[in-house]
Amino acid sequence: MAGNPIKHGSFTIERNYSALPAKVFAAFAQADARRKWLVFADGWTIHEYRPAEPTVAGAVEFTRFSPRGADFVLTNATTWLHVDEGNTLIYAYHMTLEGTPLSSSLVTISFNSDGAGTRLELTEQGAYFDGDIAGREAGTRALLDEVEKVL
Repeated sequence: MAGNPIKHGSFTIERNYSALPAKVFAAFAQADARRKWLVFADGWTIHEYRPAEPTVAGAVEFTRFSPRGADFVLTNATTWLHVDEGNTLIYAYHMTLEGTPLSSSLVTISFNSDGAGTRLELTEQGAYFDGDIAGREAGTRALLDEVEKVL
């Protein structure tokens, strides 16, 4: 990745959940709930996890992890920037692969009533050192699938 130009990009994902907005918001904002779909999903190896408890503006969360069967370590350092209870979350996160920067991103998630459920809208804007915006979007979609499993 050294010497490669940084690729900037963004994507937006909309997802409908049958659960009420308060429950969907809690799945993101409460560390115990978030741990179920974000940290321990898909059989990944967790080397270190320091949750942001409570999830408030300025709180920092850190994870070191490896995909199932991988011999490398990724890190994710997240800083919560804005928490509007039940409505909006904004956070920034930086990822590395074996200490080499992969990306730095800003994420905004809105939670809106949609009948008896929730319409979630997630927008990520990032600087991708590996240029893999499509891969990050696919990974985010997979995580949103995991959210549905724990609701």
